[in-house]
Amino acid sequence: MIKTSVFDSNILIYYLNGSLNDSVRRQVEDMIKLGSFISVITRIEVLGWSKNTAASLSSAKDLLMCINEQALSEEIVTLCIQLRQNYSLKLPDAMIAATALHLELPLMTRNVKDFQKVLNLEIINPFE
Repeated sequence: MIKTSVFDSNILIYYLNGSLNDSVRRQVEDMIKLGSFISVITRIEVLGWSKNTAASLSSAKDLLMCINEQALSEEIVTLCIQLRQNYSLKLPDAMIAATALHLELPLMTRNVKDFQKVLNLEIINPFE
């Protein structure tokens, strides 16, 4: 069953590059239609990706307009700090994980190893 999630930046970059198989691409599109979310840091990472061209940057902006962006709140900041203290996560990963925990949604990512140690964080790896 498809449900909403928080997208990690890598999933959206793969989507924009056409690197997803048809099944995963449809899953991502279905999740977008259902109202999935991104963290503020995901917008920064996707738009700031060093391999963007003018065309891919335009496509990325269009895609991000279709996805709910969760604003950085005091609760997310506090969760982010706790995740960095408890799990030594990199700041972008901690912000993305904190957003998913705050929203009580699973995180869709290919980088499972970056997040698997975070308690109570449900992870969806569409590549498995």
